[in-house]
Amino acid sequence: MRAGGLDHYDVLKFHVWSDDWVGRDDWLDTIAALKQEGKIRLFGVSVNDHRPDSALALVRSGAEDTVQVIYNVFDQAPADALLPACEEHGVGVIVRVALDEGGLTGRITAGTTFPEGDWRNRCFRGDRPAQVEQRVAAIVRRSRHRTRRDRGARTAVRAEFARGLDRGPRDAFRAQRRAQHGGERRASAHRRAIDVLARHRWQRNFCT
Repeated sequence: MRAGGLDHYDVLKFHVWSDDWVGRDDWLDTIAALKQEGKIRLFGVSVNDHRPDSALALVRSGAEDTVQVIYNVFDQAPADALLPACEEHGVGVIVRVALDEGGLTGRITAGTTFPEGDWRNRCFRGDRPAQVEQRVAAIVRRSRHRTRRDRGARTAVRAEFARGLDRGPRDAFRAQRRAQHGGERRASAHRRAIDVLARHRWQRNFCT
């Protein structure tokens, strides 16, 4: 902390974790002491790659404040058990690899190459770039279709509200109620969009 000019760390995290360590007093006592001394405010762990269930016991124990976990459109495994557990026990979530090591940027295609020595040569070897390109293209096609539908719905609601204002207070009130209903429809459309993205789940670990 002296080297960084700090008097405390906001979050201290273990880089790896095993639920076998839950209940062991040695590290728990150290974390408690560091908090008591004001050297750290929060404690958490970085969950092992593609193994979100490996920290469930820790989340449920109440011993940690936050987890860091791989979570993106392809790797949705944390949503099965870890995220609900975090919500139930008030544990914060830090998402990492949100763009799938670049796979979800749309810039990795069948012809993509990387410089010699680049770690992505291991993750995206063989026909993996082509697989990623096909998966991302499917997401884009579905998203564009839904975006056009939602934009049309928003335009119709705004136009109806504007016509109500022109006709007077009573019609404006009715238009506002319809606009609120339109907001509910948009919220429903948002939930449907999430459901659509859930269909693009693709569990695999390219970086092993």
